[in-house]
Formats: sequence, structure tokens, C-alpha cells
Amino acid sequence: MFLTKKLLREYQENMRAYIPEKLAQELLDTYGSYAVDNEGREVEYTEQDVYEQLRKRIRDYKG
Repeated sequence: MFLTKKLLREYQENMRAYIPEKLAQELLDTYGSYAVDNEGREVEYTEQDVYEQLRKRIRDYKG
């Protein structure tokens, strides 16, 4: 699963969370494409990975 602007906007609306533009762009850059593992292979994030990281990053930004 890749994070898109639409998914990020829907998450923000559903969770009623404020996501600053700078953080939104960082999230899109990180989770909007394949990740590379230690062996150089491209792997795709799971839906759970993406949503859990969104939750953590937004929480950390508030604190």
C-alpha cells in the first residue's frame, strides 16, 4: 500500500487530526513509494504499517 494525498486527507478528516504541510510532505515522501530492505530489495508497506506510522508521527508531532 502506498500513502497518497487522498488517503492522507481522508485519515485527517476521519481522525479529526491536524497534519501540518511539512509533516504531510514527509509522510508522503516516506510512505508514498516502495521501501528498500537491508538487501536492496524493494518492499511495499502494508496498510497496517502505513496507518500505524501515521498515528505515531502525528502523535509525536503534537507532543
